[in-house]
Amino acid sequence: MRIAEINDIASVATDLAEGLRARGHQVTVMRPRLFGGSLPWMVKPVVGPVRAVEWAQIIREVHAGHFDMVHIHYAYLGMLGVLGKFPYILHCHGSDVREITPFTRPMIERALRQAGRVFYATPDLADYVLERRPDAEFLPNPVDVQLFRPLAPARESRAVFVCCALTPIKGAQRILDACRRLAALRPDIQVTAIRGGEYTAAFEALPNVTLIPRQPRGQLPDVVARHGVVLGQALLGAAGMAELEAMAAARPVVTWFRYNRAYPEPPPLIRAVDGYDIAQAVIRLVDGADEREGVGLAARAWVQRYHDVDSVAARVEAAACSLIAEQAARAAS
Repeated sequence: MRIAEINDIASVATDLAEGLRARGHQVTVMRPRLFGGSLPWMVKPVVGPVRAVEWAQIIREVHAGHFDMVHIHYAYLGMLGVLGKFPYILHCHGSDVREITPFTRPMIERALRQAGRVFYATPDLADYVLERRPDAEFLPNPVDVQLFRPLAPARESRAVFVCCALTPIKGAQRILDACRRLAALRPDIQVTAIRGGEYTAAFEALPNVTLIPRQPRGQLPDVVARHGVVLGQALLGAAGMAELEAMAAARPVVTWFRYNRAYPEPPPLIRAVDGYDIAQAVIRLVDGADEREGVGLAARAWVQRYHDVDSVAARVEAAACSLIAEQAARAAS
């Protein structure tokens, strides 16, 4: 098949493209600029004409490419398929369906309704997607376990890395509280976080926290390898790509996770939801080299079982084949 992957959210489209190519398909990844994407929703209509030009160009590229299937990432971008009148699989990733605004609601609902298949990337999104598309499916994010591999044993470092963004939606307030508690209880424990997000200044003010610039994805395995413990999001209750990639690198991940039934077996995460729980979990792991190593290795094995690129690509392949067969049957009737 000739497949177009449109919009690369958290490198999911890139990794899926590699998996689909390994299965014998020709895959093109299109990365829209999405000009004005960070603007408040009230003023986004101002950039509408620029966005319309970009959308028209993408639609032309899709038609010129004669793709058998188009896989669109981010819910409202499904309007590309609606306007371009081509079949598409729609993939929801988070804020696209979690933070629907009066501006995006009509587009998202129409895009979901007209999609041939709908996937959502984390189990918490079921609450937002299934009410509009009851047949939508949870598709675990593909994780590149060759890139994110254990470059050093977890037991070799007692340092802590915050892998998620320092934003409210990731529970940064709770992680900040944990870091404050650690500064008071265990000033010997050093924490690294990536600069960016509303809580950056508050983290920077702590004596036990070092902020580093945003890292290219290819450098993240080295960053993770310098730390023995990883802190993930503490609000949504689901593991995102940052947490999964840290698990693939054989690191114990302290995070808030509450969707055990989304998988055949619960992920080996260290669950903690508030500042006290997070701080206590960090202290235990920092002081326990054997636990760090054991949980990290179990985490990597779990990711290999449930987030393997080939198995995720196989599900996209199956959805595309099924949709193409349905279209052929309708055309023949």
